[in-house]
Amino acid sequence: MKPIYIGLLLTTLWSSFLTAQPLKLRLDSLSLAYAEKNVPGVILIARGEEIIYEKAWGLADMETKAPLRTNSLFKTESVGKMFTATAIMQLVEGGRLDLQQTIAEILPELKVPNAAKITVAHLLTHSSGLTSPWNSPEFNLQRAYSRAELQRFIEQQPLAFEQPGEQIFYSNSGYIILGWMVEKLSGLAFDSYLSEHLFVPAGMKNIRHLNDSLMPKGEAQPYQFLNSRKYVTRNQFLTPLAHGAGGWVASAGDLYHFMKGLDKNYFLKNSSLQTMIAANRPDDSTDSYQKYPYGFEVYKNKPLEGITYFGHSGGGGGFSIDAILEPESHLIVIFCSNTFTNARTVTANYLRLMLDRPIALIEKSVSIRLYDEIESKGIQAFVQNSEHYFDSLAIEPNERIFMRLADAMELAKDYEVLLQWTEFGISRYPESGILYLFKATAQLNMKQAAESEATMEKARKLALAKDDRQLLDEIDRRITQLKHM
Repeated sequence: MKPIYIGLLLTTLWSSFLTAQPLKLRLDSLSLAYAEKNVPGVILIARGEEIIYEKAWGLADMETKAPLRTNSLFKTESVGKMFTATAIMQLVEGGRLDLQQTIAEILPELKVPNAAKITVAHLLTHSSGLTSPWNSPEFNLQRAYSRAELQRFIEQQPLAFEQPGEQIFYSNSGYIILGWMVEKLSGLAFDSYLSEHLFVPAGMKNIRHLNDSLMPKGEAQPYQFLNSRKYVTRNQFLTPLAHGAGGWVASAGDLYHFMKGLDKNYFLKNSSLQTMIAANRPDDSTDSYQKYPYGFEVYKNKPLEGITYFGHSGGGGGFSIDAILEPESHLIVIFCSNTFTNARTVTANYLRLMLDRPIALIEKSVSIRLYDEIESKGIQAFVQNSEHYFDSLAIEPNERIFMRLADAMELAKDYEVLLQWTEFGISRYPESGILYLFKATAQLNMKQAAESEATMEKARKLALAKDDRQLLDEIDRRITQLKHM
């Protein structure tokens, strides 16, 4: 029997087993399954005012062995885009802002490309063409930049596309600018506005800035599992200050109170909330989608058939957060993990359980399973028998999988294995500039400076041929880092 069919059979049997249990036991079984897959976290499930289930498992700190608590603090990152969009819609309701106003009209001092064309609606829907300030090789995530410094980074970044509204490109710069619009039009500092109009009214008592490049002791520390044995701490992704694109430190309970505020129309009229959810919607012939309207991610029939829900995820190298609301049943699901994972799939599974739907198969990530297999068999044996091992793991190889595993090997400083893995990957994907970049990094760390320089140049040529700005920026970032080694 093929592995994929075995997986489907096990999923069906386990889902049937869960369905036969009382709700609390079913929820505990699901939480245990995630714990066994090295996914620590806090889950909170509520229906309106009633908290149905709240549980923490795993470690907040791998070194001290301190456990996660249900009120542990996490870095919530892009979840904060919901706060910014809600504040913008409050200003629209109050008549102080129109969604079709442009950057140039509201913030004339901001000299971004296309400022006279990019509207508030474009910023909200990630269709402005602006990118993110940290795309610059000079950007240091752990610095607390001033408004003027951050503005300089945003102004200097090239556009992802020229005509506003023609494409979607996830834009942190756009949401930072929206935060500045809130300040300009309200007359309040961004923090003060959110505190006065969102956080305090909703009862969000723990939410705050990090104000440091380390999480506080006793709170959730950021990790990434590279395989079942190896992990790294990801403090280098901890930006000190929050802004319009996110970055707040909060508990699962704080996020629940915010989602409840949306559901109960504490912040906005229901008509405004519906405008936010409906924006940027595909045409009615589209049966299923994931889209970015105003500050949310909206899911229709994807991944749950017949169900539409919304919210926003967030995270970086060591945190993965998701907060969702299913408005028909008023179900709110919050998941916070202090490891690099996909929180969206976790909240979707708890929502499935609450709606009596079959649970999706829970597995360790593809890169972790591959890395485990390579450590078990050896890289040479794996390469020589790769099709057998890919098939036994039920993995369909692609360039992205090679890239993700290369990233894990680099983080593990497993350079000899990384070199062989990237050479194998390049043999399959000879136009992959990022695999050449990983290979160059492995060569450099193995004291092969001349070979590394030649490989890096190959990566640059491939990036230029494809006009891959992100890869070119990453090459420049690494060259900058190497000069300081």
